[in-house]
Amino acid sequence: MSRIPALFTAALGAALAVTAVVPAANAAPKSEAKPAPRSGPVQEAADALVAGGVPGAIVMTRRGGHVAHVTSGVSDKATGRPMDHRLLFRAASVTKTFTSTVVLQLVAEHRLSLDDTVEKWLPGVVQGNRNDGSKITVRQLLAQQSGLNDYTLDPRVIQNPERSWTKPELVAIAMEQPPKYEPGEGWNYTNTNYILADMIVEKVTHRTLGTEMKRRIFKPLKLKHTSFPTTSRAFPGPYVHGYYGDYGDVSTGISPSSARGSGGIISTVDDIARFHRALFTGRMLPARQMREMTTTRPVMDDWVEEDYGLGVTRTKFSCGYGWGHDGGFPGYRTWTYTSTDGRRQAVITYNESSQENDKAFQDKIKKAAETAFCS
Repeated sequence: MSRIPALFTAALGAALAVTAVVPAANAAPKSEAKPAPRSGPVQEAADALVAGGVPGAIVMTRRGGHVAHVTSGVSDKATGRPMDHRLLFRAASVTKTFTSTVVLQLVAEHRLSLDDTVEKWLPGVVQGNRNDGSKITVRQLLAQQSGLNDYTLDPRVIQNPERSWTKPELVAIAMEQPPKYEPGEGWNYTNTNYILADMIVEKVTHRTLGTEMKRRIFKPLKLKHTSFPTTSRAFPGPYVHGYYGDYGDVSTGISPSSARGSGGIISTVDDIARFHRALFTGRMLPARQMREMTTTRPVMDDWVEEDYGLGVTRTKFSCGYGWGHDGGFPGYRTWTYTSTDGRRQAVITYNESSQENDKAFQDKIKKAAETAFCS
């Protein structure tokens, strides 16, 4: 899932108020991180996010060969444990870049084409209420130009956070509404597109998307702390606790089955940065597929102004462009930026969802991104 609309968080919060939270194994870190020196513009930006209402924040930066981590606040309000850059968190729609990379690798292997229709690979799945998979291409799925509706706002998904959803069930919910526009004639952010991409990968390879991610990305890049759960709500190791306002700790209260290829990855700031650096410096895709991925159009997604490609975004800063993707899952929010030469990076993550619609907090995020990427 990506940016979490107010309607979604309000309804989901009401559902989580009566949802039991499942504890994860190994919830306590093996060691405490040494506090970072509380000085400098990046530290000040992280502190400003915490002062703005989030329990804790992590900011990872790269300048050439130098990588630094700044933390502020706590990872667990119950224990007061400080934020630690080694902890796991739900990366949410940062997953879309991983999914798009797998699809484009299959394109490079001539196993499918970006111009293939959804109907070719998933016959009969996208139909009804003027939805027509024979008119939607794989490229349009990845570019968020299919016109399909987003299943995540449906009350059945919102009010049943613990339920394990199948991919066909999620797509079927989206099919109950007519498309927003004819394929290719507009732009709207919808997780449905990446559930379909997930299904196409499985149809082409006869293996799950998680298996393909592990084989093609996690293992080659040694992303030892990255995983792709599809039904388990637990974390595989020490993690950042995520919060949603008065509903408290929602870290393990929501099944990742409602996210999957659109937002299911669990990771760390360093693993995410390593993947993005490899991708945007040309190590993951041939030049032709990289050009496809980074062909963008300007969009306004909620309050975020950016250029959107195939599962990647481009953001303009004072020091140049940062490529990546952001992600939002109840309790978690992550922003990623990498320069095309890989010498400049920033990953920002924090553990509270309820601040998203506050204009003052949005300004703090924008300032933190500019500072982390450029200062």
